[in-house]
Parts: sequence; structure tokens; C-alpha cells
Amino acid sequence: MRRYLILVVGMSVFCGAAAGEVPRRIVDDWFAQDGSKAQSGSSYIRACDVRRRKRLAPMLAVCDKIVFTKHHIIPSSNIFYTEALSDAQNQRNFAPNSALCLLTMEGGYGKVRTLLADPGGVIRDPDVSYDGKRILFAWKKSRLKDDYHLYEMSAASGKITQITSGAGVADFDGKYLPNGEIIFNSTRCIQSVDCNFPEVSNLYVCRADGKHMRRVGFDQVHTSAPAVLDDGRVVYTRWDYNDRGQVFTQPLFQMNADGTGQTEFYGNNSWFPTSIQFARGIPGTQKVVAILPGHHTRRAGKLAIIDPTRGRQEASGVQLISPMRKTEPARMDRYGQKGELFRHPYALSEKHFIVGYSPNGWREKPGFGLYFFTSGGKRELLAWDDSIPCSQPVPLVRRKTPQQRASTVDYRKSTGVYAMQNVYAGPGLKGVKPGAAKKLRVIALEFRALGIGKNSNRGPAGRAMVTTPISIDNGSWDVKKVLGDAPIEADGSACFEVPARTPVYFQVIDERGCAIQTMRSWSTLQPGERYACIGCHENKNETTLPSAAGATIAARKGPRKLIPFHGPPRGFSFPKEIQPILDKHCVRCHDGGKKTDANRKSFSLLSKGHVDKKAKRIWSESYLALTKRGKQTPLANWISPQSAPSMLRPYHAGAAKSKLLAILEKGHEKAKLSRLELDKIACWLDLLVPYCGDYREANAWSDAEKRNYDRFEAKRKKMQAVEARNIQQLLAAQAAGR
Repeated sequence: MRRYLILVVGMSVFCGAAAGEVPRRIVDDWFAQDGSKAQSGSSYIRACDVRRRKRLAPMLAVCDKIVFTKHHIIPSSNIFYTEALSDAQNQRNFAPNSALCLLTMEGGYGKVRTLLADPGGVIRDPDVSYDGKRILFAWKKSRLKDDYHLYEMSAASGKITQITSGAGVADFDGKYLPNGEIIFNSTRCIQSVDCNFPEVSNLYVCRADGKHMRRVGFDQVHTSAPAVLDDGRVVYTRWDYNDRGQVFTQPLFQMNADGTGQTEFYGNNSWFPTSIQFARGIPGTQKVVAILPGHHTRRAGKLAIIDPTRGRQEASGVQLISPMRKTEPARMDRYGQKGELFRHPYALSEKHFIVGYSPNGWREKPGFGLYFFTSGGKRELLAWDDSIPCSQPVPLVRRKTPQQRASTVDYRKSTGVYAMQNVYAGPGLKGVKPGAAKKLRVIALEFRALGIGKNSNRGPAGRAMVTTPISIDNGSWDVKKVLGDAPIEADGSACFEVPARTPVYFQVIDERGCAIQTMRSWSTLQPGERYACIGCHENKNETTLPSAAGATIAARKGPRKLIPFHGPPRGFSFPKEIQPILDKHCVRCHDGGKKTDANRKSFSLLSKGHVDKKAKRIWSESYLALTKRGKQTPLANWISPQSAPSMLRPYHAGAAKSKLLAILEKGHEKAKLSRLELDKIACWLDLLVPYCGDYREANAWSDAEKRNYDRFEAKRKKMQAVEARNIQQLLAAQAAGR
């Protein structure tokens, strides 16, 4: 491992402050808070000094040393795009000049030591080990010649050890886990954002020395800012927009340290908060403190406490603090950007916080200083730099190690098991009569490696660009792979196996093969994991069914293999699944020529392709005709990819609401479709009319674009091969008792 020796430089936290003198910046802040001219002068300053020492007493009782960073706000078109890869497809978002610092309080005031400074790079995301002896951070030393990687510094000696490495991949957002490992975000998944061109980062874990690195998050787009709670759970922000709009869906998720138990913590079916960022646990509670920014904003917003025991959607469990005030569930993309702004809160208690804060928001440059805050809004400035923002505070102190759960992951297995008590429990199937639901369809999501071409969508939740589109405008975001069906038993239960480490979602299917309800999110199991739920979108605060008596029918039968959907698991492709049906039954009339009745021209259901230069796809005449080029009609109806984040009612849209299926069931123009053919058409509508079964199908790419996609796919396969070796080494170490 490469090691570095850091020279520690002592300096005053505020420029120009002589020994024993109250720093000018603190005086300015005192007057900004009070504004009273009558009290100005030395008597007022003495009174403020007494007030300051009294206010800071709760903080000083917990810690007198705080690690923090100085770095510029990373410029970006979106709150998540901060990876700045050296071989980025599009946005690098790099703002050099940064430092890792240590604030040491002496009475009511403090001094800052620069532990590590890099004028040409970015140092970010500090964390402190539970024994208070080590500092974890991410460091990118150059815009084009380096990427973010994890480093660890000895708090005593200043020596630095590099933990992760690799060109063209970024590792950041690292946190110490109670089992001695590290969880962090990484771009090693090699994915591109659905609604833009930057790279995606997902959650990974590794040993403290970087070994046995493996992926634990398998998510569509970004995950962000993991943090460990007192009970050992990890909370993090997950950007989540399968079959719904992308702006209002950045909820908090939770998982165990080994990646099991991935589920909602707060707000997965909410318009509000628009985004939940930088959540951290509040000691001794089940609550977290977080900032609430917007979506197309930089990483700052309003300060709030989130208590999921009071509710998990909209404003039911959210309380704006500093000061405490009424919390309105607003629907706003750029939420929380007016007036004062907060970043990276750290909770000392339910009433006391250290946080990055800008009194005048984005109007003030550099804007953010390090502050102590009470939940009621009282504040004291701790550290300030006149040229660069200060934020990301973490006390340098020994603290209690969170609860450590024994891992249940078994990497020798390739599957996991879902068990559901009663599909009719919960509001997802409200009003649906028991017995109507016949099976659960299980669909895997597959994600693009690179952005090529674009089209768009629009609907109740807004609008978006879609890159490497696999559907016409307003169709599915991602390639969808139908894994198979699980039977629903007479008591509404189901128990079935799915591939592990695979994002899947579910549709409740009726006897016609139509979706009653669709899960517009996804779930992922680790190898060997067993995950149980009560019903369809049940309240996460409920733990048991009041009417449950003994084991369900499905539980007694044990996990079932999925019933194949008319063949092996595959990406749903219109040319391969639907066009053969049209060729067999429909094109003899629907060939685009003239018909004898009323001398009208029939619309074409031929496979003849047409190049969409913007989307860089070749859509068939039949696909364009049935979808009306992305305009849902009574003939072909599907859930909008910009559907609202809140839960939809059963039979909201899809095959059951489409005249196309009803016409074909009756036998249109003597065309008699088989059950298999009707199932495929219903499935296509309920999957949001995908055209491509993989990201290469029907492309109209240039040779250079094909080579570029080849390059990123090869990079993905290389990362997967490295991870496979890491897992084998982990299994060998476990077998040897290491």
C-alpha cells in the first residue's frame, strides 16, 4: 500500500484573530442574528460570549474535535452527479482546491489544523472509526489523471493508506461498518443514467484493507450517502423511478450491513420530500436528521428530522427544524433553495447538531461555514473560510459501535426467496375481490451501459429525456426481462425463488393475464436471503396480519420455482414476441394498402423499419401504429413512465384497460389468437410497450457509437470478473476461518 506522511499545520480558524480575541466573523454572525444596534459594543459582545459558551456546552460534552472538509460545491446539473470520472461519458463536475481539516475547540472557540490539502484535487466524505483513531475519506487528485478512491488516515500520526484503486472508476461516500468493513458508493457497476448521460454509482462493501470488494446495491441509477444507525442498519438515498417519474423519487432506503433487508425507510411513494439527502441517525432514537433539497439542485436544502414511526409518506413523519415550523408537503422540483441552506448534518442529540450552513443561501460566497445548531434555530459559528465552503463535519471521538448483525448472505447460492402472506392485504389491491389475483409476474430490470441517442416522456410527474431509449416516447425506461410467474394460493399467499443480486419487480396478474397492480420500484435479494412481506404495498409499520392463523398455504408448500413465461427468461422484444403474432394473424389486412370497405387505407402492421434519427432506433411500422408513436389511446393503454410517485389504484392502466386485448379476445376479423399469444400482448402492454429486448436491438448507431458501447460493456464485464474473483476469495477466507 502507498503511504503518505502529512505535515500538520496550526492556524486560527478565523483569519486575523489575535490570541484571546473574539474572531470578527463570529461577531458578524452575532449581529446578523440579533440586528439590534442599541446593544452594539463591548457589553453586547460579552453577553454574546456568555451565551455562546452556554449554547456550546452540549456539544463540548460530547466532543471537542471535529473533522471536516473544505471543498467547493461540486457543480452539476443534478444533485447526484458528483463522480467526475476521468473517462466520463459526459459530465465531469470537478472543482479543485480542497482540504481535510480538524477543528479543536478550546473553551468557546477553536483552531483548525489542515491535515491534508490538495489545491489541484478534491477531498471529500470524511468518516471516523468507532475507536476514534482513523479517518476515512475520498480523494481525487486530478481531473483527468485520477479518480475518487478511498483513503484512511491515522489520527495520531497522519499517515495515509490508500484502500481502493483503479482507473476509470470512482469510489466515495465511504462509511465504517460495525463489522470492520466499509460501505461506499462506486461506479464499478458501469451504468448510465436513464434520463441523462452521466455514470451511475451503487453501493459496495469491502474489507478495511480494500479486499473482498463486492456489490450490494443493484439499482437503476444513483444511491447516495450511506450512514450507519445505532442498530446497525444502513440508511441511504436511492433514486428510484421504474414506471414512474424521475423528479420526485429520491427516498430513503435501508439495508443491513451485508446488503440484506433492502426496503423503504421513508418516502418511496411520496411527492414530498422531493429528495432526502445526507441522512444520519439521531443517537438513542429511530429518527434521522437530513436535508431536504430539490432534484435539479445542488446538494443543499432545508434541515429536517424524519421519524418513520409517525408515518412513511409525504409530511407524516417529517419535521422541519432550526427553527421548528409547520412542514407543508410541497410538490416542487427545486424545493428548499430560497433563503438559508444546510448541508451534511451530524446529530449529537435530537436537539443539537453540527452542520454546514449558509445564512444567505446561494447569494453568499463561498457560502457555507461549519455551525452548531439547536433544533429551535439557535446557532453558533464554529469554522469559516473566506474563500472555500466548510462542511461534512464528523466528531473525532470514540463512540459506541452500532449493533453488529451476523451476516446471513451465502455466496455459494445463486437465489433468494420471497414469501408473501396475503396479496390482498394493504391498499395496493384495495377493492379487489379475493380470488381475482391468480399469480405474481416477476420481472428483472436490466440497465444501460452507455447513453446513445435520446427521446422523451411526459405525464403527471413531469417530463424527461430518455437516453439509449428502448421504447418510443412515453414507453418503458429500461429493458425488462420476464423471469416467470409465481402462483398465488387460495389464501392470497405466495412463496418463490428468484435470482439473487438481481433487481426485480412484481405484477399481480388476473385470469385474463392482465396486471391488476404493478410495483413501480424494485427489490433485490442477496444470495441465500429470505425476505417476507405482508401484502401489496402494506404499511411498513405493520408487522403481522391481524387475521393470520398459522402458516400460509404457500409457506407450508415451501419456495416454488418460477413458472416460465412461455419460454426461458429473456428481455421482452416487440420484434421477437409481438411481430410474429401480427405476421400470422393481422398483416393480411393491415398492410398499409387499400381496403374494399369504405375504400379506406388500413394502418400497417408490417415489420418494415423506420429510422428514428434522434432516438437512434429503427422502429417497425406495426410498433409505431399500435403505440400511436407514444400516445396512449383507448386501443393501447399503459402506465405512464411519468406516473405519479404515490400509489396507483388497481387496474389504473394497462392491458385490462386496452381495447386491443378485448378486440383480439373476441376474435377480430376471424383472427383467433391462442392463450400464449394473448398473454404476450397483455404482457407487452403491462410492461409499458418496450420495443427492445436488449440495448443493442434495432439500433441505428454509427460505427463509432457501436465501438463506444462495446468499450463500456467490456469495462462492465471486466468489473464483474474482478468481483467474481473477490467473492471466491471471500469464500476461501470464510472456509479457512479468516
